[in-house]
Amino acid sequence: MTISKLIKKFSMTFAGTAFVALSATTVAQAISITPTSNGDDLLKEILGSGITIVPHSINYTGASGASGTFTNGLSSGIGIDTGIIITTGKAIDAQAPNDSDKKTTNNKLPGDSDLDGLIPEDQKTFDATILEFDFQTEGGNIFFNYVFASEEYVEWTNSEFNDVFGFFLNGTNIALIPGTSTPVAINTVNGGKPLGTDASNPEFFNNNDPSEGGPFFDVEYDGFTNVFTAQALGLSAGTHKIRLAIADAGDAFLDSAVFIEAKSFSDSLKEPETKSKPTSNSQPKSKPTSNSQPKSKPTSNSQPKSQPTSDPQPKSQPTSDPQPKSQPTSDSQPKSQPTPNSQPKSQPTPNSQPKSQPTSDPQPKSQPTSDPQPKSQPTSDPQPKSQPTSDPQPKSQPTLEPDTPIKDVQDIPEPSVVIGLLGVGFAGLSSKKNQ
Repeated sequence: MTISKLIKKFSMTFAGTAFVALSATTVAQAISITPTSNGDDLLKEILGSGITIVPHSINYTGASGASGTFTNGLSSGIGIDTGIIITTGKAIDAQAPNDSDKKTTNNKLPGDSDLDGLIPEDQKTFDATILEFDFQTEGGNIFFNYVFASEEYVEWTNSEFNDVFGFFLNGTNIALIPGTSTPVAINTVNGGKPLGTDASNPEFFNNNDPSEGGPFFDVEYDGFTNVFTAQALGLSAGTHKIRLAIADAGDAFLDSAVFIEAKSFSDSLKEPETKSKPTSNSQPKSKPTSNSQPKSKPTSNSQPKSQPTSDPQPKSQPTSDPQPKSQPTSDSQPKSQPTPNSQPKSQPTPNSQPKSQPTSDPQPKSQPTSDPQPKSQPTSDPQPKSQPTSDPQPKSQPTLEPDTPIKDVQDIPEPSVVIGLLGVGFAGLSSKKNQ
């Protein structure tokens, strides 16, 4: 390998690595939490149209900091952009990165009798957090969108120890799997244990467990559901009570949370905004995986747009046609001023042969050569000054043997050797310039 090629390879590798690192730290935004224990502020965040709150009916029960508001939910991957979070631990712990498989805060608070009714009789709940209020609905219906998340995924899936939550409308839980009467819980929505074994409704589950290949999303919890809609139709006129509750079950360890979408508590359905939600095959930009590499990171199957290949050519690959914006093209060139790469309409170019002008050995459009030339093409002697030849190539012309900086990075010597070679190369260039 020549010194010039070594210098080129080293610089391209360094630039590519720096760009990937920069992309990872600036593109994606993790979920951001603002803790609050003020029930009025929490309800104001989720209240939508057609609902009237009964004065002085709002009641919040829970530890200080166990609830809050959030932003950047879509970019972090949970499927809801803004809203409130209610947890069994600390709301701030929902923020990425997911660097713990067992995030836990024991708030040392009691459980809730309604939630006790959703778990086995020999267990009880702890660290309950509850937002309750009375309301009236103009249209006779209520809807709101939510996501359930927990640190108990995946380890405690299909066990008797599961945290529990519920939305109790006039005493009846409406947090149900769509189209069923089954409550949403760890044992009813999961990917199995181990992942892929004995799963329940896995199409609604998102794995984020560091012990199961994750994390894949910019949120702390090891797993969470898709966006669900709690709803009740045809409510009678008058006042109704709802309790939004969550608690640890069996013990006070390993936290869980419910995210509720802003302005979605309404008498009409608000469609969830899930268009930017990552999946296991499309990871957040800040966490490249083998199934979804960042655009700036070249691989053997996906070259960066600026890296020429022989077949096929990327859209941004410079070819002899079209020319860069500063280069006149055959459509914009005045007829009185032909150029080698932009001939007058009466003179065909190597990349735009008339159908009636066959060649003995047609070349790909992106590979200008001196043979064959169209009959009307100027001959190779003399060539116009701007006519591309085999040597030298224009600056934007791809070389016949491009380097692949990442693929054979192992060929690069130790840093000390590279620094020495760079010094030799620069010394040679300096001496040549002085001559």
